[in-house]
Amino acid sequence: MSTLIGWKQLLGNGFNQPHLAVIVATYFETFKALTASLRDIDRELADRERKDTRAARLQTMPQVGRIAALTFLAAVDDPKRFRSSRKLVGYSGLAPTVRSSGGRTEYGSISREGRRELRGVWVQVAHRVAIDTSRATQPLRTWFNRVAHRRGKKTAAVALARRLLVIAYHLLREETVCDATRLKRRVA
Repeated sequence: MSTLIGWKQLLGNGFNQPHLAVIVATYFETFKALTASLRDIDRELADRERKDTRAARLQTMPQVGRIAALTFLAAVDDPKRFRSSRKLVGYSGLAPTVRSSGGRTEYGSISREGRRELRGVWVQVAHRVAIDTSRATQPLRTWFNRVAHRRGKKTAAVALARRLLVIAYHLLREETVCDATRLKRRVA
């Protein structure tokens, strides 16, 4: 590991002030412990990913990796518990707030009520889809750019995250994999 070599060089150089050596050595031990913990967590996540076929199905979506798939599965578990994708969007906190009075209805910002980790991870996926130049993301990127032109990039990213959650919901509910040709018809 190149980082361990860097730490050992730092510790081997010696310090003008002796208390710095103690501090750096303590940080090195903490670094080793955290690195080992992260390695264990990564192994555990890989094991869970390997055992669950739904994670593989979600990863057929563009820019969806292990963390996004497992976060979705941890938060949602069985998508059939939601009557519709709208209910899932509301559960994630990505649904817009609605204020109605008389015949007038106003849509505001997202409610942020719901699973924070699901919302955060899938907004990050949306950002990655928005900058990806591959062919698989073309329909989603085109849709994102149209919304961004009208409403701004931040709003478009949240809208794209909502759209990606709906796609993930349907992939698991219909037990299918993501198909870019289907995306073209649905997104446009």
